[in-house]
Amino acid sequence: MAGLTGNNLLVSSSIQYVINVVMTVPALLWVDRWGRRPTLLIGAALMAIWLFVNAGILGGKGTYVPGGVDNTPEASTSVTGSASKVVIACSYLFVASFAPTWGPVSWIYPPELYPLRVRGKAVALSTSANWAFNFALGYFVPPAFESIRWRTYTVFGVFCVAMFIHVVSIRALSFRLSLTLSQVLHVP
Repeated sequence: MAGLTGNNLLVSSSIQYVINVVMTVPALLWVDRWGRRPTLLIGAALMAIWLFVNAGILGGKGTYVPGGVDNTPEASTSVTGSASKVVIACSYLFVASFAPTWGPVSWIYPPELYPLRVRGKAVALSTSANWAFNFALGYFVPPAFESIRWRTYTVFGVFCVAMFIHVVSIRALSFRLSLTLSQVLHVP
C-alpha cells in the first residue's frame, strides 16, 4: 500500500518487530506501577488514533488499484509521497502503542479475574479464545482489505473505541490486590 517492495518491505517489517519487542519491556517492568486501567485506556485511545489516521490518509490520498498493487489483491489502495510515510509511521506508532499496553496486559489480567478454584480452566479458556480470535483475524483481514479496502482501518479503530468504553465502564480492576484479597471479591 505504501509502495514498499523487496528489501524495503523486509526492513520495514523488521523495524516493526523490533518496535514490538522493545516497547513490551517497559510494560513488563512498570505495569504494576501504572495500573491496569490507565494502561488499557491509553493503549486503546492511541491505537484508535493511529488506525483512524491511516484510514483517513488511505481514504483521502489513496488511489484504488484494480487487481492490487504488484498484483496483490489485499493491497488494493496505493499511496505515495509524504502520505505513504505517514501511513508507515502510524503503523509503527500503532505497534508502539499496543506493545506496552494491550499486548502484555491481555496476558496479565485474566488470571486476576477468577477465583483459585476455576482460575486454571478460566485462563486456559481465555488463552484459547485469544489464539482463536487471532487465527480468525488472519483469515478476516486479507479479504477485508480486498473488499472494504482502507475502511478496514476504520473498523478496527471503532473496535479500539469500544475497548476504551468497555474499560471505562468495568468494575475496579484487581490491580495491587493480593491473591487472597482478590479471592474475597469472588466469594458469593
